[in-house]
Amino acid sequence: MARSMLKEQMIDSELIFAYAKCGQRYLPELEAFISEPNQADIQKCGDRCFDEKQYEASKILYQHIGNNHKLA
Repeated sequence: MARSMLKEQMIDSELIFAYAKCGQRYLPELEAFISEPNQADIQKCGDRCFDEKQYEASKILYQHIGNNHKLA
């Protein structure tokens, strides 16, 4: 709901982390969200997920960063 009013880095980053913490069931939503334009710091989110032992989510985030660097 907050994201519909404001597009801020903190909101987008926390939304990504929330998807990651919800487990396997929400990983498709995580992938869809990071595929769309967003303000999140994906590197920080990936590091945070890794520290919290959310390895599958961190893998998805790190792969997305790798894909973006290839385009740049």
